[in-house]
Amino acid sequence: MHLRGEAAVTHKYQTGPLADGQTCQQRERIVAGMSTGHRPFGRLLLGLSVLVGATCGLFGAGSAVAGWQVGMATVEITPQEPMWMSGYAARQHPADGKLTDLWAKAMVLEDEYGGRCVLVTLDLVGIDSGMSKRISQEAERRFGIARERLALTTTHTHSGPVVGNNLRPMYALEPASWRQIDRYTSWVEQQVLQVIGAALSDLAPAELSWTVGWATFAANRRENSELDIERLRAERLVKGPCDHAVPILLVKRPGEPAYRGIVCGYACHATVLDGYQWSGDWPGYAQLALEEAFPGAIAMVWVGCGADQNPMPRRDVSMAERYGAQIAEAAKKAVASERLQAIGGTLAADYREIDLPYAHVPSREQLVETLEHSNVYEVRRARHLLEQLEDSAATLSESYSYPIQSWRLGDGPRWFFLGGEVVIDYALEIKSRLGSGGTWVAGYSNDVMAYIPSQRVLEEGGYEGGGSVVYYGLPGPWQSGVEDRILSEVDHQLRRLEGGREVRWEPLPVPRHPDRRDLGHWLDSSGQLRPVETAADWEHRRSDALAGLQQAMGRLPVPSELDPLTIEILETESFGSYDRQSIRYGVDSGWPATADLYLPHRRREAPAGPAVLALHPTHQIGKRVVGGEGTGTNRNYAMELAELGFVVLAPDYPSFGEQANYSFLTDPYLSGSMRALVAHRRGLDVLASHPWVDPNRLGAIGHSLGGHNAIFLAAADARVKATVTSCGWTPFPYYYGGDVTGWTSQRYMPRLRDVFSQKLERLPFDFDELVASLAPRAFFTNSPEADSNFEVAGIRDAEPRIRSVYALYQAEDQLEFHYPAAEHDFPEPQRQAAYRFLTRWLGEPLRGGADD
Repeated sequence: MHLRGEAAVTHKYQTGPLADGQTCQQRERIVAGMSTGHRPFGRLLLGLSVLVGATCGLFGAGSAVAGWQVGMATVEITPQEPMWMSGYAARQHPADGKLTDLWAKAMVLEDEYGGRCVLVTLDLVGIDSGMSKRISQEAERRFGIARERLALTTTHTHSGPVVGNNLRPMYALEPASWRQIDRYTSWVEQQVLQVIGAALSDLAPAELSWTVGWATFAANRRENSELDIERLRAERLVKGPCDHAVPILLVKRPGEPAYRGIVCGYACHATVLDGYQWSGDWPGYAQLALEEAFPGAIAMVWVGCGADQNPMPRRDVSMAERYGAQIAEAAKKAVASERLQAIGGTLAADYREIDLPYAHVPSREQLVETLEHSNVYEVRRARHLLEQLEDSAATLSESYSYPIQSWRLGDGPRWFFLGGEVVIDYALEIKSRLGSGGTWVAGYSNDVMAYIPSQRVLEEGGYEGGGSVVYYGLPGPWQSGVEDRILSEVDHQLRRLEGGREVRWEPLPVPRHPDRRDLGHWLDSSGQLRPVETAADWEHRRSDALAGLQQAMGRLPVPSELDPLTIEILETESFGSYDRQSIRYGVDSGWPATADLYLPHRRREAPAGPAVLALHPTHQIGKRVVGGEGTGTNRNYAMELAELGFVVLAPDYPSFGEQANYSFLTDPYLSGSMRALVAHRRGLDVLASHPWVDPNRLGAIGHSLGGHNAIFLAAADARVKATVTSCGWTPFPYYYGGDVTGWTSQRYMPRLRDVFSQKLERLPFDFDELVASLAPRAFFTNSPEADSNFEVAGIRDAEPRIRSVYALYQAEDQLEFHYPAAEHDFPEPQRQAAYRFLTRWLGEPLRGGADD
């Protein structure tokens, strides 16, 4: 036995430093208006002083969160003699060598009030309920660890030993082999208890932080052929739901530069290898690579909802090593990005076992008949079940006691531990309801009794849908509704974890209409298609379009989920006919939005006027490109609108400008598009709050990236009365011949890939229905004939159908379609036409002198 124990802690990263040489006091004077040429927003003064204090803590060089104690330890559990391996039924003899050691590892987290949680990772294919109960009961007896605070996870390596009753009906072994397995199982249980004790003895002051990385070697095995995977990846045709996030928990001792612990997760089967040598498979190699990348750290790896996810390609040791290195590289990159989230607060934990009913349970007579079955695995399962019926009065249970566990790591991630081999739909669904980055879902935890299909997979059938239960020895497949039962318990535990605090937990809205591009029909409550003949009919399709947008981007938060509106004025510059203020405004618990506010000079008595949100195209300098600081001359619409007298707000899109280091992986949103949309809606709040702005006269304008975001914003927020988009859209079938890969990065809408497989027929929304949903509000599109990004033929195809919707409102005059002879550009004539359009529908902008 090799036992190693170390304490571990992490470092809090402080984001967004003050300007060089600037103090909090200097910033406060600027916010209070003492260093500006204009008075601050009168309606927001109360919030400004609050923000100053908050931002000086958030953006200054503060200390890491104190109060944690962490202990870590490892113990080797590699069998010391040849024995049978688990995971594959086809193996013909015991293991005959070793590629890597197998490990049991423990991490103890203790908050400032002495509350503890213990994570154990095991390089095993799984453990059964009996083994889980014995370990947890003894851990409570010896160490006082309550059941809900001990999580027993397995890496599901298929190159480890048979253990306990896990997958027992898969094997036809001699009694001596079973006795050896029983001895090994008992020994492992003792090793787990020893490593927990060692980790408790190792408790020392620590700092905790978390982040999220990205790895891509998993693929949905139900929808992709392993033989074709390299071609599919090259052609960007990989199908099926997936989750490539790599959650990362970091621990560090105060004052030490090196990390003392790193815990990573990834949703993928550990099935690279199928030989006869002990190995942790890709999780084992990931632990080795992580410990090489972070010298001195203990690395622990847990597996997410990877039941239908395989590492592809596979079968070679070099591939297992490569995939392990990918996890380490993902961690290195995430840590180097300096977007670590420090963890404060206290621990909370919950654990329940719920009844999952079987679809059917065989009788004793049926089991006896099955003993004559030609399938040897059916025969072994029948024998296994008959052993449970040795008592003549015994009957098989009609349900299974299924474990669900949850932790809240202070103000950091919520962590859910699900038993069994859980398909990816569970992780995607829980994240879609609760938020992305700080929601972690582990499978293969506490009891690996069977595959756990979603309702979709259960209905589709196949190995994960029910065929695999024979190898686990269950009497039958799960009954319909298994997913609802599990998600309901997750919901209950979530509310208990939050201690009564309000938590929004609801599924994403689902569009009902079967054809996203059919604007001429709506679906009634009975499921019948009906023609759109009136504006009231169209309202049904409008709500359907917004539901589809949220399926692609994630749920729109309600106002109560956002922080109070606060504005921080950092700098004011004068440009002749207008001033430009560099500001930050609060959105939510993530980074504040950064923007330029353009204020035209005006007479003191001038009435409130119109305002426009100017959304920039793709450019590294972000918002400044629309202020005249880019390389081209046809992107200066923020500056030009300000010169015309419009109040203009130009925010940075996350990952550009001052938001260049934004991490889409750690925020709660399911897409970069939704993150931006939320910030842009709050930008409307900023404009509506300004005393110079009439909140009923708001517009949006954007080119390219800004062009489609102007459409998204107007579709989600009816305060946008006039929308101008340039080179920002075309229906998906016309976008690069239907290849929507360009929309699927973290910056945009990864669910189009991860959930909808980039299949046109499955995409939950399209642009023509979004534009039509703006009716009867004013809409202007500049769609050049030679735009290589957004095919003009698609817009020409969509125009008549969009006009037919506007006609229902007698608002056809509020549509302008422009098709200049240009490439991907916003030429001068079209910009001037757009400015006239905004003036027409928002009213005359501010005019006059500069005495205010």
